Amino acid sequence: MNVERLGWIAAAALAGGIVAMGFKAPGDKTGTVDVAKVFKDSDMAKKQTDTLRAQVVARRSVMEFVGANRNMKPEDAGKLHDLVIKEAPTAADKVEIERIKGDATAAETKARELQTKDKPTAADLTQLDDFTKHKDATGQLLDKWQKDFQEEIQTKEAKMNDDTLDKVRQAIQQVGRDQGYSIVFSNNIAPYCPNDLTTEASNKMNKK
Repeated sequence: MNVERLGWIAAAALAGGIVAMGFKAPGDKTGTVDVAKVFKDSDMAKKQTDTLRAQVVARRSVMEFVGANRNMKPEDAGKLHDLVIKEAPTAADKVEIERIKGDATAAETKARELQTKDKPTAADLTQLDDFTKHKDATGQLLDKWQKDFQEEIQTKEAKMNDDTLDKVRQAIQQVGRDQGYSIVFSNNIAPYCPNDLTTEASNKMNKK
């Protein structure tokens, strides 16, 4: 998921025509605006991009850890996943995360020792069987997380786009009204107009 592209496709869709319009009469003022630039330069879009990026990093990090420590207990893997992607983990959550990671690392070490042991005991063989079951279970979790991850991020990205585009549209309409414009076009369909409202719309979007 390329979070750097957040909103660009949606912004381009909005930029397809008229973005603000009032009553049009002969001699009324007409302006243009670079909608994609207002979107991209907005504090709202930047904040949402940072938020989405952090969510992507958190989800990838837990999947990479579990993928490298698949002998860990599946219940610990599930708990780790929930704690790592939590938006505001508490101090107790962080302690639990470290506990789970420590146990997972110890399980990997133990599994390697048992796999190379010359004469494993019956207890060793039982533990090896448990580790095999753990690997199967964590593998299933990883498959599920990967699917959920893609769907969740796409849904959040779409909502962030829609929310920001609504604010962009409102900012452009407000500038148009405040300055007496009856119609404002996106600059991709009106490549020349002496009245470019991009800067004003960006300032309104960021409340400067």
